[in-house]
Amino acid sequence: MHILVDRITEKTGLDPEKVEPAVGIMLNFIAKNSTREEVETLLEAFPAAEGFLAIDEATENKGLFGGLASKMNASVGVLAALNEMTTLGLTVEDIQKVAKETVEYTREKAGPEFTDEIVARVPGLAEIT
Repeated sequence: MHILVDRITEKTGLDPEKVEPAVGIMLNFIAKNSTREEVETLLEAFPAAEGFLAIDEATENKGLFGGLASKMNASVGVLAALNEMTTLGLTVEDIQKVAKETVEYTREKAGPEFTDEIVARVPGLAEIT
């Protein structure tokens, strides 16, 4: 298990089997709405993110909105990401906890300025963190 999953589990009491794919969904959503350079910066600062992205790719398109997010705008993408996390059995409150800790961890690893720019630009991310 990764330190981020352990951290979220410890702080929230959530099941690590739900937290791990939820982090993947979050990071994949961020990656899909970021530039290639931003993704590379994120991966350099937080190398384990690549593993989380692979987790999400393996579970992608299972929610109600499925693959619609890739065909529609980013605001629908956040709804699809939220839907995927609820299919894991997470509540909206649980999702906010996972999102907040994931963004905070990214802030620690990649820096506050870089992370805050992404949070401000990615549609819906600021509302769930």
